[in-house]
This record gives sequence, C-alpha cells and structure tokens, in this order.
Amino acid sequence: MNTYSYSKMKKRDKISRELSIILIVLGIVSLFFGIKFLINSNSNSDTTDKINGMFLLSENTGDISGFYQWEKALDEAGLSAIVKPERFVLEQNPEYFKKLSDKGYELATGYGGGPFWNVSYEEQYAIMEEYKEFIENITGKPLKIFSSKYFAYDENTLRVADALGVPYILARGTGIEAAVYSPEEYNAKLLFVSNLVFEEMGSGSLCDSSLYERGSTAEEFQETLDETFSQNLEDLILVSHVYIGGTRVDWWNAYQNAIDSEQVSWKNFDDWEKSVKKIEMKYEKIPYNTEVKYITPMPSIPLDELELLPILKAKDKMVVFHNGQGEMCLEFLDFIRTINYSFEEHLVSEENFYELFNSYKKNFNSSEGFSNSFGYYPIVFINNKAYSGFNENVKENILEEVNKNLN
Repeated sequence: MNTYSYSKMKKRDKISRELSIILIVLGIVSLFFGIKFLINSNSNSDTTDKINGMFLLSENTGDISGFYQWEKALDEAGLSAIVKPERFVLEQNPEYFKKLSDKGYELATGYGGGPFWNVSYEEQYAIMEEYKEFIENITGKPLKIFSSKYFAYDENTLRVADALGVPYILARGTGIEAAVYSPEEYNAKLLFVSNLVFEEMGSGSLCDSSLYERGSTAEEFQETLDETFSQNLEDLILVSHVYIGGTRVDWWNAYQNAIDSEQVSWKNFDDWEKSVKKIEMKYEKIPYNTEVKYITPMPSIPLDELELLPILKAKDKMVVFHNGQGEMCLEFLDFIRTINYSFEEHLVSEENFYELFNSYKKNFNSSEGFSNSFGYYPIVFINNKAYSGFNENVKENILEEVNKNLN
C-alpha cells in the first residue's frame, strides 16, 4: 500500500470515527429531548386536556351541616371553594366561616333580599357597602366577590363595585362554559357561573338545586354531570346548595364522583382565575341573562324523604355506640335515663356494629371528650359532634347539645 493510500485511509477512518461520535452525541441529545417531550406531554395532558373547574358552595336555609361534608371532602383533596352563605347564615355562624376563610376558602357575600336588576345606584351602594363591611369584620380580609339573588347584576352593580373596590361580581351565566368578562368601562369583573338551559323551566346554574327544584333525581343529576364533563369545555363552575348536595346520600355521591373525576382539574379560586378564559369587551356587548322561571320549586321527591348521610342522621337525636358493660358506658346509661331525650344505641355484639360505627366515624378527624381518637366507649354522635368516653365535661357538652334541639 503506497503512502498516499495509507494516509488517505487513515484520514477516512478519522472522519468515520468523528462522524460516529457526532451521530452518537446527536442520538443521545435526541433521546434526551424525546424523553423530555414525552414527560412534558404526559404532564400537560394531566392539566391542559382537563376542564379548569371550581366549586361554589351556597347556603340560604340556615342549616350549615352540609358544609361539614364538603369541607371534609375538599380538605382530603387539598382543595377549597368559593363559599357564599347569605347574611343571616353568616350572623349565626361567624366563627365557622372565619375558619373556612383562614383555610383558603374564598368567602363571598350573598344578598338574598332580591336580584340587582334595575335597582338604583344608591340602594345597591348601601347594600354592598354594608355587606362588605360585615364580611370583612368576620374574615379580616378584603371582600373579593359579591353576589345578589339569582347572580343578578346591572351596570349600577359594576359602578358600585368599582367605588367600593370589590373586584368580582357573580353573574348568571349564558351557557355551560364559565368565564370572566371584563367590561372595558369598569375595573370590576363579571364571574359567569356555568349555566344549564332547560326546555320549559328556563335556565339555571349547574347545581343540585336547579335540577332538584325542577323535579330531577340525583341519578339524573349524575347523568347531567357526566354529559357536561364529556364535552370539550375549557372552564367550569359547579355549584352546590349544601342543604341538598352536602346532606343527602345520592346527591352527595354525585358530587363525590365529580371531585374524583379524571376529566376535571379542580382548583382553588386564585388558581382557577389564573387559568380561566378572560374576555374583555364593552359592557353593552357582554351577554346578559335575566331569565328566572323556576321561582316555585317542583321537586319530584320531598327533601325530608331523601336519605340523609349517615352522620347527619344523628341530628336532633343521639346515636351511641358502646359495649354495655364498661364503667363509663354504665355511667352514660344512668345519665341518659335522667333526661327525656331519644337516642339510638348500638352494642358491640351487633352483627354490623363496626360497619355502622365507621360510617359515622369517617366524617370526623377526631373525637372530643375523654379521648380525641375514639379510644373509649361510649362514643356519642349528636349535632355533628362526636364524644368518646364519658365524664362530667362530656355530660355537660351533651346536655348543651340536647338543649339546642329541645329549644
């Protein structure tokens, strides 16, 4: 082999090795970015392909027991919600709603005296100012969200909100998509709640009350949610009037299924607001919904005939689990005979004792009384409270709850 051929071969080998190294490097880089792309794609599919969802919890009956069920479930999911009790509900339970606010729930105020349609600026100002001051005295935080009856508003509502520094007004939606509308003329934004359209009964929020009062069953509500989640939606606000959704077994099951849904990415208010579709336009161009046709409720089944969640069956009576022989159990039985109050008792010898007991216990993080871990019988459930063991302090607490129900 001549010198020229040999050097040429060496040069070719060198080039070949260099090309091989370059190809290997390119392969590694391609593999790295390919893996990264797949990871990002999977990560994004967990959020971008899901509906941007949020819960709004309302209450206007005076019974806040449904909030306890919602609070427990949302705590377990690491979530919170917009909470909109009416004024008298706040007045009766300020400490409870302060606690929710401290946990990250966005406490809105709901004026139930009437819808803010064609109400003068002066009247709306007086109402919103008074409600704002009242709720801020409870939470210690600026009010973010105001609502009148039926999520009603008009241009005066926006003027008042700007004057008082209230950034959001809950608005009656015009379709199933939730959205935030920003009128060009105002700072306050309109928070459009997801809305269903019914053929003869008009439109209403996506919630238990809208369907229940129109005669729908919990099963039909579940079907409505399934159909809604299967649509190609971007944003959603799911409402619950907690006296239905947070207290009745079948209705709650529909909401629990919603919480667990893989089709929705449920978020707290601030995170939801960052992702929601925002539409800016002149006020006169924003869709407007003043339709209310279901003023007279027509449920197919009376509310008191719907099965309560197990823990709420203890309301207005005591449910007691005990062994019938321990010292504290015997002391409790002596005590209960001295007061004229019904109670439901279950002994450990009963076949389904532990199954039934756990159906109550699962609604509490801890018990009060002699033990905070349900460690001693008797275990007493009354008025959404749980007491374990029995002593003078437990006795006084039980009597206090009994008197609440008798008065």
